[in-house]
Amino acid sequence: MSLQRESISVTEEKRIALGLIVSTKFAQGIQNIYNEDYFTNTYLRIISGWCMEYYLEFDKAPYTHIKDIFNDHSQNLDDTSVELIGKLLIELDNSYTIDVKGLSEVDRNDRIEQLINYKYYMELTLDYFQNRELDILVNNVAVLKEKGDSELAAEEIKNFKLLSIGDIKSENAYVKLHDMDVVSELFRKRDEEEVNFFHMPGALGKYLGNHKRGDVVGYFAPAKRGKTMVLVNSLVQAIISKKKTLFFSIEMIDTEVMTRVFRALHPMVDDPEEDHYFPVFDCLHNQNGDCVDRESEVVVIDNDDFMDDPKHKPCDKCRFDPNKKIQSKYKCVVYQQAIKRPKDDFYEVEKFFKKRFQKMFKKYCRVVCHPKYTLTYDQMRADMDYQWKKYAWNADIIILDYIDILAIDSKFDDYRLEDERWKLLAKIAGETNTLMITVTQANKAGHTTGTLDSTHQGGFYGKNRHVNLMCGLNQTAEEKVQGIMEFGITEARSHPFIQGRTCTVLQSFSAGQAHLDSYYNPFQVIKQN
Repeated sequence: MSLQRESISVTEEKRIALGLIVSTKFAQGIQNIYNEDYFTNTYLRIISGWCMEYYLEFDKAPYTHIKDIFNDHSQNLDDTSVELIGKLLIELDNSYTIDVKGLSEVDRNDRIEQLINYKYYMELTLDYFQNRELDILVNNVAVLKEKGDSELAAEEIKNFKLLSIGDIKSENAYVKLHDMDVVSELFRKRDEEEVNFFHMPGALGKYLGNHKRGDVVGYFAPAKRGKTMVLVNSLVQAIISKKKTLFFSIEMIDTEVMTRVFRALHPMVDDPEEDHYFPVFDCLHNQNGDCVDRESEVVVIDNDDFMDDPKHKPCDKCRFDPNKKIQSKYKCVVYQQAIKRPKDDFYEVEKFFKKRFQKMFKKYCRVVCHPKYTLTYDQMRADMDYQWKKYAWNADIIILDYIDILAIDSKFDDYRLEDERWKLLAKIAGETNTLMITVTQANKAGHTTGTLDSTHQGGFYGKNRHVNLMCGLNQTAEEKVQGIMEFGITEARSHPFIQGRTCTVLQSFSAGQAHLDSYYNPFQVIKQN
């Protein structure tokens, strides 16, 4: 075995040991395929063996108890083994230690399980074990041939049966609906996952709902409306939410992606000497003087005429009031507020990035750029496998910019080609247990309509069968000038919505901001196209 292969093997075996230490679901999933002979590293074989023994006896992963297990077994090990296993456990401990103080046992177990994407870990472990099986078979056959025992070598090949995906999924796929404790736990976990996994900020997050692993979320709009900015904003929110996110770009080169990401994190402009105008929410009653509790001391609307006054102070405090009656008095309008921002240059980026985000990016973000029409399903999986094997890093969220130019090997060249693209996205989300987010183009009619609906999606309408949520990005020419975009849900599998009701999002694309603030009025009058 080459030194490179040995290095990869040790990296993969460390992750398997990590999975066995922290995840009961992982241990349950691989117990049928686990074989200590698959481990090439003696000390990782010992650690994983301890973990599997613990799981089989107590029906859970050891987590912090691995230290007690080590102390108990160290008396039977030589000094070199104790030292090397101790170093490995310290290294692994740095990968999974979290603060669970004050949490209930149920919440503590959930936090621990979330440390790894156990379904993806199982799939990668199966792949590694399959390769190890083949290595062992080849070695056994070679040894028998060298001894001159051809019949036994042939028998070894004849009886060989490669592990399959069914070996790790059969037990986990069986749901004991007759056991109410199991059903209760499934409902609790469903609620936890839907609430805690990922959502966008502010009112937009409440409007779109919570996204969970396995979901496919799509945004659509005419060309040049800001779809990529919405995806970059999703990337930034995922990083802030401490979700490992893999961003595939098949439209922009790396410098373009980098610029947009940094501007999304830290608003920067091309000319810092001039005031930059950002849209902010205000209230009509604050602008025209009708409100007695308003922030502004001046009136900027008189007989429907707007008069700009630098002394004006926006006020939207009523929209946050817990009293619904007071909240209903808020009449949303948008005001342009002058704010100075730093220049977009490397010095500014370095100063801000090193201080706040460098460590987070290393842990939670990967960006992969491919030329247009070259990214395939196999290449996406290869890029994901590379991150796992090289860095022991696997994604919680995958963002694709964008699906319409994803290359696909298909016998079809009509609407079924597009259908297969979306099927592949749903397949990846399911196989890797990740949230998948992408964008797609609107059709010709969508370029002229006021509010996009489900008939304005480009290409094959049946793509909606493969998504959990589809959202249109609505914007008139005047709204683009003001920095306003209306997000409008057109399809949702399990989230309530009324087509035509939208969420108002404030933006400043020139400063790299796709979400400055958002507001949703559930009682708004539905706009007619």
